[in-house]
Amino acid sequence: MTKNSNKFSKFITVILVVVCLGLCLSFAELFSSLITVGGFNAIKSNEIKQPSFTLYAISLYKTDTKAKAQDLAEIVQRKSGAGYIWQSDEGFYVLASCYENLADAQKVKDNLQSSQTTSEIVNLCFQEISVKAEVNEQEKNALLNSVTSYKNMYKKLYDLSVSIDTNLYTEIEAKVLLSDIISEFTKITTNFETLFNPKLTSSLLELKLSLKNISNILESLSNFSSNEIPYTSQVKNCYFKILEEYYNLSKTV
Repeated sequence: MTKNSNKFSKFITVILVVVCLGLCLSFAELFSSLITVGGFNAIKSNEIKQPSFTLYAISLYKTDTKAKAQDLAEIVQRKSGAGYIWQSDEGFYVLASCYENLADAQKVKDNLQSSQTTSEIVNLCFQEISVKAEVNEQEKNALLNSVTSYKNMYKKLYDLSVSIDTNLYTEIEAKVLLSDIISEFTKITTNFETLFNPKLTSSLLELKLSLKNISNILESLSNFSSNEIPYTSQVKNCYFKILEEYYNLSKTV
């Protein structure tokens, strides 16, 4: 009886050792996965943001009706301004250009005044965009690149317009650079769609549709050709379209 008891005890001990060994190996594998690259891709709750910002636009005209603003917009475009119509509670502004720094906008306003051209500075305020999602590190980066692409595209197109205005680049050279800008943006949108198309929430769907609109805007600029409207005018008009796309998106996500 004692021998049987000892055998049973040994058997139980062996079983417990095997079970403990199996658990140790499982925990070791789990811990190992957490400290590898794959481990850092673990799904986490994240809030991806594009902080609010303000830009300073030069307005050459302000009217009460859109029809009148459209007539004036063509005049502005022929003079290398954006001729973009921005609607606000005060009316319709016909915008010529836009700046990150108030000092730059003031300098342009002063230069226009010295040439007997009346203008005013309009503050364009853009709300923060915040998207909450359960994402891994790769998805987080893709989402961040997407929500920040609006302001980044504005900056790139602003720099491009300045380069044309200062004769640093010809229209042909500017279009080559635009092709690079479009290619970069295409990578952002393709990456976004690859990662998020299978699991679109309402906010992510709104973002996807908005990014598609920007792609169309950039494509139209790429195909633009006119002997009457300077190319720099269309570049400026394009960055205003992207800014308004952001403005509208910020109200829906």
